[in-house]
Amino acid sequence: MKKYALILLLGLAVSTAAFSGFYYFGTASCRQLMRQPQPELAWLKKEFHLSDAEFTRISQMHAAYLPQCRERCLRIAEQDRQLQQLLDNATNMTPEIQNLLAQRARTRGECETEMMKHFLEVSRTMPPEQGRRYLAWVEEHIFLRGQGMEGNHPMAEEQGER
Repeated sequence: MKKYALILLLGLAVSTAAFSGFYYFGTASCRQLMRQPQPELAWLKKEFHLSDAEFTRISQMHAAYLPQCRERCLRIAEQDRQLQQLLDNATNMTPEIQNLLAQRARTRGECETEMMKHFLEVSRTMPPEQGRRYLAWVEEHIFLRGQGMEGNHPMAEEQGER
């Protein structure tokens, strides 16, 4: 019986050590990225092969963009809150709801415009080929995903547009 317990414990110890080793080495690159000065941008440096100077410039641009972005996000969140409040008590479309929807659409449009300006500015900081790759990534992952209302509309599915 002691022999089986020893084999079981040894097996557990070896399994634990193997798992720990695989985990440690498998996550090494992620942990290294998290130690960077701006870990949220570190992937950009690695993916687009940026020099330290290019990365520093993009980091500065990102830091300058964030307060404006945060302000727009807060405005959109407040408009969403106001709209929810109006809709909770509404049974018909009112001019107030209509005006808020239009204002919210303008704010979202402004947000997308400023975001695209920022992405274009970032792409110009990169080497030309990497800048083109970056813009292609932005288009695919941010602007052209078809995740807006038009992509979720039931008519799109019926017409085979999904």
